[in-house]
Order: sequence, then C-alpha cells, then structure tokens
Amino acid sequence: MSSSPLSDPLEMVLSWIWALGTAAGLATTGLLAHTEHSSAPASSAQPTLSAEDVPPTDGPG
Repeated sequence: MSSSPLSDPLEMVLSWIWALGTAAGLATTGLLAHTEHSSAPASSAQPTLSAEDVPPTDGPG
C-alpha cells in the first residue's frame, strides 16, 4: 500500500497552517528585531545639554 503526498487532505491543510504560522512568526520576530534595532540609535541622537543651555541662577537667596 503506497501513500501519495495528497492522500490525506487534513494533513495537507495542517501542514500549510503550520508553514504559514511559522513564516508569520519569523516575519514578526524579524520586524520586532528591526524595530528595536532602528529605535535605539534614534533615542541616542537627541541633543545633549551644553553650558549655554543651562539658565543662569540668581544665586542663593
């Protein structure tokens, strides 16, 4: 008794669901990693304060 790859439609559907779920999971992981990686340099690109940016104080009083 030989079995062809298309003999069980349920097995074919489940394998497609598994393949699509795996692809979607990998795509989501890649997107999250890319978003995390691209947002890190943006937060460090904010200007830092210099001595000219600090308002002068009136002194103790």
